[in-house]
Amino acid sequence: MPLRMALASCLALGWAGSAAAYDELPRGLAKLTPADVAERIHVDDEALEPHIVVSTQKAWERGRSIDGAHASDVHMRALVDRQSGAVRWQVWHELIYPSRRPEMVGVNYQAEGRLKQAGILVAEHWSDDCPGVDDVPAPCNKYARFVFEIPGSVVEEIAGAYRPESRDPWRLRFKDENGGSITGGLAPAEAAGLLQAVERIRSRSGD
Repeated sequence: MPLRMALASCLALGWAGSAAAYDELPRGLAKLTPADVAERIHVDDEALEPHIVVSTQKAWERGRSIDGAHASDVHMRALVDRQSGAVRWQVWHELIYPSRRPEMVGVNYQAEGRLKQAGILVAEHWSDDCPGVDDVPAPCNKYARFVFEIPGSVVEEIAGAYRPESRDPWRLRFKDENGGSITGGLAPAEAAGLLQAVERIRSRSGD
């Protein structure tokens, strides 16, 4: 059975890992150091674009179970302005969750000891493994892709939480239309490695 179909079947039947699934990062991800992440950074330096895009997408295999869903293609990006060197920091996060749940509509996180709401740039939803309207009803999954920005001070706070081989994530909480939630997270090493890569790029540019 293809991985995508197997995942769909598991989620549709209600499996999404234990409630503690995102209390800890996967062991392989927790073993990455900021230097490891920085070495695996992908840089898209297209001269006709206004920003240099610096991404952690290739730093670690993305898919993993979280509380109430499956996290897919979770990574961070920095958009470095080619002229000024100013940086915009983004989180990209895909979710797969049972169709019976309401759609996710927002993202919360804590920074500087306070609850904050992310400024969402993109929120896409689709259900490409669900039966058609003329087919026999069957459990299926919803898919969502969120792209949101966080301040540079928050990226630094995430990076500052890095401890060698610690499995503690920096948590995100996705909120649905009815107030329910799915909790995900980022690895502090990922933020720290992205910061290192961005500093190298800005240094080369003389900023």
